[in-house]
Amino acid sequence: MSKNTINYQYRKPLPGTQLDYFDAQAAVNDIEVGAYERLPYTAKVLAENLVHRCEPSELEACLSQLIYRKRDKDFPWYPARVVCHDILGQTALVDLAGLRDAIASQGGDPAAVNPVVETQLIVDHSLAVEHAGFDPDAFEKTER
Repeated sequence: MSKNTINYQYRKPLPGTQLDYFDAQAAVNDIEVGAYERLPYTAKVLAENLVHRCEPSELEACLSQLIYRKRDKDFPWYPARVVCHDILGQTALVDLAGLRDAIASQGGDPAAVNPVVETQLIVDHSLAVEHAGFDPDAFEKTER
């Protein structure tokens, strides 16, 4: 399944809107009646993620791991977004740049190295500022 594929098995219309939702409760309860209500909140979040993105052939086995608290197989996780903060985000960018350089040195396409999940780098205090404070044109000067 590609990174943008959606599992439609439990996709349902939201009444009164043009929106759809993924019914994790129905998916879990199809395996064991009443199991969804017994899941901790975090397991419900994981179940919704699986119902939305998991390979249809793997869905029952993956949800069963949540229901029965098993660790029989690698658990697929499809985060909607990864937020990298400051030094960890910078490290990830350096790693990606290094991978791209390595692929290019071997004759490959460096553009093939990209995160498969939307990633946001938050930089809130690691900025190089050449003009600040009392200078009324600081923003415009630094922006150049």
